[in-house]
Amino acid sequence: MKISFELNPPKIVKGDMFDLAQLNADMEAMADRALRLASLVSGIHLTDSVLGIPRVSSVTAAGCIKNRVSTVKLSCSIRVRDRNFTSLCQAVSDAILIGIDSVLLLMGDDPADGLSDSGLRPSAAVRMLRKEGYSSNIKLDLSFPAKVQDRAARSVRNKLEARPHSLVTQSISSVSDLGEIVDLAKPHGIKVVAVVMVPVEKNRQSAAVIGLDWSQYERNPADFVRQAARIADTVLLTSPNSFGSGLELLNELK
Repeated sequence: MKISFELNPPKIVKGDMFDLAQLNADMEAMADRALRLASLVSGIHLTDSVLGIPRVSSVTAAGCIKNRVSTVKLSCSIRVRDRNFTSLCQAVSDAILIGIDSVLLLMGDDPADGLSDSGLRPSAAVRMLRKEGYSSNIKLDLSFPAKVQDRAARSVRNKLEARPHSLVTQSISSVSDLGEIVDLAKPHGIKVVAVVMVPVEKNRQSAAVIGLDWSQYERNPADFVRQAARIADTVLLTSPNSFGSGLELLNELK
């Protein structure tokens, strides 16, 4: 059973002004969390400015963790709405030089400053990066809905035709829906990473924001994760507001 865990890099500015001492302390705290995860997971995934709030880049955060934890594979989200193709190539090449296993190209939430996006789209970004040979050195992944409403939808076809290494689902609530995604991806040689949010009270607001109904697995999340792991290639656990609850579930899964 391959289990990864999601970490959010620190916010760059917590108060009104940039504070280097505070940021260094927050980076140290993140690295300490990674050390606590090392014996429980096969991978750690770093997010990229969730909700559009500026955070230390996922690649920089992964580099910090790699210096402390060498036993787990690292992956990163990279927002494309903030980047043109040149800056995207820089981020991906930095990830390759650090030794990151995979990058998840996603649109990302609207930036907190309200500025418009670059116009670059994740599927197009993967196609361009594949064309230039980046996929020989790092896995290129794309995000995918937790449930397929229409297999023939253009958005679905675009993702499959881009030939990513893996499709990383949004937080799932149904193993049958996950099975449909795997059935869709498998003929194209594409793997599936199933994201599961830890169902605890501290994460309830985050679940509400993305429209996640975890009632089907709330009473026995460990069993749900095991079922998902039998269907998908990897399960990525997310617990955005309760690291401790994530550790508890990981220990239950050991």
